[in-house]
Amino acid sequence: MLTNCHTLILRRLLGHGEAPPARERDLYVYNITPDSLPLSREFRARETHVFAPPPGALARYPKLVWVKCHIVVDNFCHYGAPAKAGASLTPAEKGGYTYRRGADLIPLVRDFGRRLGAELGPEEAHYLAHVLVEIAVDYRIYADDRSVALILSGARAAMSGEQRREYAEGLALLYGCDPAKVERSQGAPARFYGALYGVDSLYLEGRTKIILRKLRQPYSEANIGQARELILAAAERVEDYGDFVGAAVAMLADRSAWAGEGSLAAEAQ
Repeated sequence: MLTNCHTLILRRLLGHGEAPPARERDLYVYNITPDSLPLSREFRARETHVFAPPPGALARYPKLVWVKCHIVVDNFCHYGAPAKAGASLTPAEKGGYTYRRGADLIPLVRDFGRRLGAELGPEEAHYLAHVLVEIAVDYRIYADDRSVALILSGARAAMSGEQRREYAEGLALLYGCDPAKVERSQGAPARFYGALYGVDSLYLEGRTKIILRKLRQPYSEANIGQARELILAAAERVEDYGDFVGAAVAMLADRSAWAGEGSLAAEAQ
């Protein structure tokens, strides 16, 4: 799942209102780390979608548990369970919400690909359809409750120098790198999306960049327009996203079942 979905799930899990308390705002930054760091040139998604902390890391940096929370939610949306299923599963065999709902969007995706000159096979189309579900859900959450989108941008801006240092040191310990590498990655989403990195442009026009990049298509005005229409069409078909969010919160409620130091990996996008 993408930013708004992770943020909404965390907000409900923590019992926060529209504006989280100041002392817990940075938890939302930790929570989206597996997706935000790879937007830089410093990290790859396959690195950040693995949670394997060295012994004692969570005791020193307890906020790292919210990085793991992200991976648990990703597994739940892909496989329907907190842990990653077998690596050899085809898209059709994955039982999570995004692949199940994505199956309904395969005709939309294949037609979109043809119009751009890309003929997609069944598995490739299903994979891209699940990405489209994630994008569509994020857009629907923004459209239904703009306050969700404001949480993360506000959380990043509100982090103190001490919180930024703690974040860089904790992530460096988790990923086995120098804190300077984490620090260099900060601001990567803004650099990746450029002028479209804004609350009222990111979740539609900005997300077209993901679709076009997956298809290796140029980021032209015509292609952006077609990808935009694809997202809007998909958004009409994910009206049940609230059921997934509710199920994810219920699954996460028993923290003893997932919040320890045990290793966990997710499907890298």
